[in-house]
Amino acid sequence: MPDVLLLALAAVLLVLSGSFSGLNIGLMMARPDDLKRKARHGDVIAARVYRYRKDGYYLIFCILLGNVGVNTAMSILLGNMTNGVIGGLIATLLITMFGEILPQAIFTQRGYRFVRHFFWLLDVIYVLFWPLARPMSRLLNRWLGKETPQLYSHQELEQIIHEHAERSDSPVDYDESRIASGALQFSKKTAGDLVTPMDEVFAVDLDDELDATLLAQIKHAGHSRIPVRADGRLAGILYVKDVVGRELPLPVSQLYRDKIHDIDARSRLDTVLSRFIQTRNHLFVVMDDESELGIITLEDVIEEILDQEIEDEYDEK
Repeated sequence: MPDVLLLALAAVLLVLSGSFSGLNIGLMMARPDDLKRKARHGDVIAARVYRYRKDGYYLIFCILLGNVGVNTAMSILLGNMTNGVIGGLIATLLITMFGEILPQAIFTQRGYRFVRHFFWLLDVIYVLFWPLARPMSRLLNRWLGKETPQLYSHQELEQIIHEHAERSDSPVDYDESRIASGALQFSKKTAGDLVTPMDEVFAVDLDDELDATLLAQIKHAGHSRIPVRADGRLAGILYVKDVVGRELPLPVSQLYRDKIHDIDARSRLDTVLSRFIQTRNHLFVVMDDESELGIITLEDVIEEILDQEIEDEYDEK
């Protein structure tokens, strides 16, 4: 065979070597669960890559078998064209530089989307190596088990969100990252962490008479829901809207609603939020066993989710 054709064949083998090496790192860096998630959101390339990547053992076997095959063929070819030792050195240098380092750097930088240029090659080796790859992949699946999805802790998810927000090309902006981080954190806190102590709560007594003086105090406090005390404990809520249009003075006992919900101080905020939604209330009494620690409002919980202060009725002016 003419030397020109041998050199051309060696060049083709070198390109194939680099392709297999790049495909190996480019595909194995992409986790199946990430690709599946992107495919569900309409990423056509991710959907196609997932078809290959979902059976990782089959993919590895096909790529490595192809890579070893072309590297061996190129070493033999160059050895026949030159002195055996020189051919081996040349083959080693070419494979290391152009068959390993350069293609892996390219695929690492460009990610799974660059794989679309090599779908044809994957289709060829998937068919060509099927008799060997299929039984081996099934054996490895039984022996080692299938790949499991990557799970992240709260801290890791927060870090990922912050890293996205810090990039100028990220679709996640600062406000979105702040809200997402708050939502991840708020379930770690309890009602006791956000309680407004009882000595800071503006309340009226059940025996009080709602007259112009008390109404002025309520107006000054700026509350629309006033806790009502009876025998030293909170017994209900006086809604300011229930006072509108009524002739004063009137006893508080005729105006208040004797239903007030309580929540254990140890309850996590996600539980507190669910209770607010279920009961359609905006205010709970926070209890520590039999002791009333104070109150917590729906706004307090929302503040934790948004990670931003909301000036509600029970914040100090």
